[in-house]
Amino acid sequence: MQAEIVMIGTELLLGQIQDTNASFMAQVLAENGINLFWKTTVGDNRGRILEALDRALDRSDVVLCSGGLGPTEDDITRECVAELLNRPLEYHEALFEAILKRFAHVRAKITENNKKQAQLPQGAQAIPNPNGTAPGILVEDARGIILCMPGVPSELKPMLTDQVIPWLRRRFALAGVLHYRVLKVCGMGESRVDSIIGDLINAHSNPTIGLLASLDAVRIRIAARAESIEAANALIDPVAAAVYERLGGLIMGEDEDTLESVVDRLLQEKGWTLAVLETETGGALSQRLAAIQATSFYGGKVVPRPDREGASPEDFGLDFAQRLLVEFSVTCVLALIADSETHRTVAVFISPEGTNHWEIGYYGSAGRNQLRTSVVALEGLRRCLTGLEPVQ
Repeated sequence: MQAEIVMIGTELLLGQIQDTNASFMAQVLAENGINLFWKTTVGDNRGRILEALDRALDRSDVVLCSGGLGPTEDDITRECVAELLNRPLEYHEALFEAILKRFAHVRAKITENNKKQAQLPQGAQAIPNPNGTAPGILVEDARGIILCMPGVPSELKPMLTDQVIPWLRRRFALAGVLHYRVLKVCGMGESRVDSIIGDLINAHSNPTIGLLASLDAVRIRIAARAESIEAANALIDPVAAAVYERLGGLIMGEDEDTLESVVDRLLQEKGWTLAVLETETGGALSQRLAAIQATSFYGGKVVPRPDREGASPEDFGLDFAQRLLVEFSVTCVLALIADSETHRTVAVFISPEGTNHWEIGYYGSAGRNQLRTSVVALEGLRRCLTGLEPVQ
């Protein structure tokens, strides 16, 4: 079975909102072993929506749409489906009664145009929407199947996972899954990771190995098709072990692990507490730790780029870190000191096991530099806590 996604909404083309629905839909389809080869984004234009749906039906068994099911004049998905399949819209009183109950439940006033949401193409089924007023639409036609869902993420996501996917699995007798594990590497570029495990990437077809670079980490995605998640994990385990053998402690974590959560866990295991000093990162590192409510994090301080009066950034950072040990009553301090002469940041880490320091390069614009510096600083801290050499 082959599926296709059609995302409907001019706001998507204008970049006014981020299309999180498409990535969520693609992920859920993949996890259920459903092939996805195309995704189209189209504005609220009747002609272009008809063209997008027509092309999708020519090459795919199932077309999943998001958006355009609201009550306003520019919500025209149902009308386009009806026109394309030559199935006139029909009003369903039972659907309107359900919409009335939904409005009453949230104590909102209904308007006449909401009756539009009670219309379905002839022969179509309504997909219940307990999280909103617009029911989804399911149409089985000789050309293929069209499934329309609301564009509101809080409505689309449960409709897809709770109703659409189970229906597709029954309809096409889908038994397998696509399951994956993500290993994360920080402080090392994608090309370097590829040079270490490239032969493993080429040697495997199930599981497959793919690399995805981002500002936070290089993600090594190991994906396997199997009849169950347990069977997929049995395929993934030896491949993941081979990657770990090549990269060892350079792998920061897996799946939902973040640098800050891993660092917090390592500090807790040692019984250590941490304070942070930042200059040009502007509190970016402290913010990451505070956002996850890291129990080992006792606070941070942001200061301007220092006038060191001849002192090296390492010495300045060491002096300031020692002051913070007392001020915050902690066992560890990580100080990030920007150096205007070399356009670098020096990280100084004081702990009960001694002092480490390492340099962090400059990464361009202020926002990008703050993000990357905080990532590399946390990775250097993680490596210190695990007995590895800091980031070079």
